[in-house]
Formats: sequence, structure tokens, C-alpha cells
Amino acid sequence: MKSRIASRNGILAFTILIAIGAGLVLLNAIVAQGLSMRTVTASLLILCFVVFTVGGMLFTGRAFLKWQIAETSSHLTWERSLVIAAVLTTVFGLALLEDLLRAAGEPLLSRLGMIAYLLGAVVVVVAETAHLSKRDWMYPQIVLYVVLAFLAQAAFGASLLQTGLVAGWAGWATILWNLGWLLVMLIVRPRDIYYPVLHHVAPLLIGIALLIQQ
Repeated sequence: MKSRIASRNGILAFTILIAIGAGLVLLNAIVAQGLSMRTVTASLLILCFVVFTVGGMLFTGRAFLKWQIAETSSHLTWERSLVIAAVLTTVFGLALLEDLLRAAGEPLLSRLGMIAYLLGAVVVVVAETAHLSKRDWMYPQIVLYVVLAFLAQAAFGASLLQTGLVAGWAGWATILWNLGWLLVMLIVRPRDIYYPVLHHVAPLLIGIALLIQQ
């Protein structure tokens, strides 16, 4: 039992250290490049993945590593709260990205993508908070979020390609990642479609592309 607790604490400590390290790297990038709309947008899009990583590790420990979690434990609250925080961070990052894309001359796809993701975010936050209180999922709402999130981020990828705001690989990767996984989930796993990490990979790539291309 003690070894399991030590292992769990070690994994959590390592995950938190990674998150802190990522935060310091972003802070250094902002100091080096200056505080601007671009660097703040990039930081938020990268941070959404970092925040989810901590929540995702809590989920992995509970669901797959079989950590002994009491029903009254705050573990689940922290886990789902971090998932929600990652979604909200993505909303803020995409909102700023929309402004950058509109300034670069692409007002349509970025606006549609932002509206779609915002609607999906509202739906999934309601579903996540309901799960915390009832320990049950509102699955139709989850499916709606997944579809909206994939399509919204694909729209952002297409918008990136039209503006040249970042390197072309980031736009294509965003489109292919989101449309590809949407098809896989709907065809292969229609009854188990909710894998939140899939919705934070494309923002991470876009954020990195924004930082490395000035």
C-alpha cells in the first residue's frame, strides 16, 4: 500500500513539475518576444494542453492505474475541474486567435469556428459539472460537444491556411487531426466518443507555431 501511495505521489509530482516547467518556458518566451496579442494567444493555446495534462493524469490514475480513490475524496473534483479549466483556457485562446485571424483578413471561418467551439464549451461544462454532482454523464451533450469541437478547430485550421498567420503545416495538421479523429470516433467508437485530450492537441500545435514564427 505504501509503495502504491509513493508511486502515485511520484507520478503526480512529476506531472506538476512538467506543468511548472512548461509555464516557465512560456514566461521566458513572453519576456524574450515581448507581451503581445500573439504571444498571449500562443501561451493560452499551449496552456490548455498543460492544464489538461494534470487533469488527464488524475483520470489515468483513477481509471487505469487503479489508484484507491475514496468516494468522498476531492480527487474527482480536482480531475474534472482541471478538464473544465482546460476547456475554458481553450476558449480564451481561440477567442484571441480569432482576433488575429480577422486582423489578417479572414473573418468568416474564424468566426464560425469560435461560435461553434464556444457553444460546445458551454455544453461540456454543464455536462462535466452535472457529472460531478450526479456521477452520471449526459451523453447526448457530450456527443454534441465532441462534434462541435472537432469541426470548430478544423475551421480554425482552414482559416490559418488562408491567412498565412503561421506556417502551413500547422493549418493542415489542425484540419487533418480534427476531421480524422471525428471520423474515427463516429465510426469506430460511437458509444465511447469522449476523449478530451484530442481537443487540446491542435491548440498546442497552433500555439507552438505562433511562438516560433514571428
